Formats: sequence, structure tokens, C-alpha cells
Amino acid sequence: MYKQTSFLLSVLLLGSFAATIPSVAQAQVTVAQARSAELKQLLEDGRRLVNSGDYNGAISVYQQAVAIEPKNAKIHSGMGYLYAIQGNFQAALAAYRRALGIDPNNGDFFYAVGYIKGNLGDTAGAKDAYRKAIQLNRNNINAYLGLGVTQSRLGDYEAAMWAYDQAINIDKNYAQTYELMGSMFKQRRKAKEASNVLNKARDLYQRRNDSDGVARVEALLRDLGG
Repeated sequence: MYKQTSFLLSVLLLGSFAATIPSVAQAQVTVAQARSAELKQLLEDGRRLVNSGDYNGAISVYQQAVAIEPKNAKIHSGMGYLYAIQGNFQAALAAYRRALGIDPNNGDFFYAVGYIKGNLGDTAGAKDAYRKAIQLNRNNINAYLGLGVTQSRLGDYEAAMWAYDQAINIDKNYAQTYELMGSMFKQRRKAKEASNVLNKARDLYQRRNDSDGVARVEALLRDLGG
């Protein structure tokens, strides 16, 4: 997932951390789901346009596809994803709500709603969506990180630490967890704690040759004087 989403970083900030939106696969609606030759061709065209970076073109194609099969939640979520990476969060939220109306127990859709609401400034709504995503998938590490960010924004640092601890239990080598924890400690002016976890994050980013992650963490450490 690291490499797959590295070019799709967007802005859900705590300090200087940018959280990722759901995987690019959500925009590439599975062609195997197609029930007609016309729909199959549209989904193939959509996938090609996504891969080439023509998101407006892909949205247009998916709009044609959803007219053929309006109850296909994946097509709605694909459009939502593409709207989100373009920064059109109101349209993205509407698309994911349509997807949830069809598939109300999809944790990935709730995770996306949490991300979108966070970008719209609805922190409480984002928190609730991340919680729902976690209820549906206890191993969704990014949902825990999103919950940690929103709880920090709301000033509930104990709940934020619980979320980060759960993320560590899932993957103790997930660098973003330590980066977010460091940002939270920095926000609270706990320099020693921030330095410890930020150094951990930097080491993990270096191991996977993630220069952007290293640069973000080093900027935070410079602010701390470390």
C-alpha cells in the first residue's frame, strides 16, 4: 500500500502529517463485476483513464456506467474516490453516501467518509465514520490513525493514544503511526515524547526508502530542536 498510494497523499493534517485516502483500487471498479458487454467496456475505459491520470474522463465514464447499473456500490465509490483526490469533497461525500446506501456494511466506504469529513472540517463526523470503519474491520490500521487524528483535534488525547496503540498492535513497523503520535506530542509541547517517537518514525521511513516521510519527520524534529 505504501508505494501504491504515495502519489495520492492529500491533506488531513495534524502538524505536518498528510494522511492517505483509500487505495487507488477503489477507483478501478472490477471489470469482472460487469453484467453486460457495454458495462464491461465502460469499466475497462474507466480503469485505463484512472491509470493515465485522466480523472475527469474516468468520472464521466463511471457516470455512464452507473446509469446502466445504478445499484453497483463500487462504481459510486470509484467516483467518490476520484472526486476526493481532486479536492471536490462535497461530491465525494455524496458519492460515498450513495455507495453506503447500497452496501451499508462496507468498512472501506466508512473510512473514506471519515477522510472526506475530516477535510470538510466536520471533525466529529469524521470520528464517528472512523469508529464505524473500525467496528466493521478491526484490522483497518488507517482507520485507527484517522480516529487518532480526529480525537487529537477534539482534545481527547487519551482516546487518541488508544487509537495509536491499536495501530501499533496491528503493525509495530507502520511509520505513519509514530509520525502522528509525534505530531500529537509536539502539539501538546511534550518534546521528549515527541522526539522519541519521531526518531522511530524516521528510522522506519529510512528503511523503506521513503524520502518524503523522512523529510516530513526531520522538519518536525527541527521544530523541536532535535
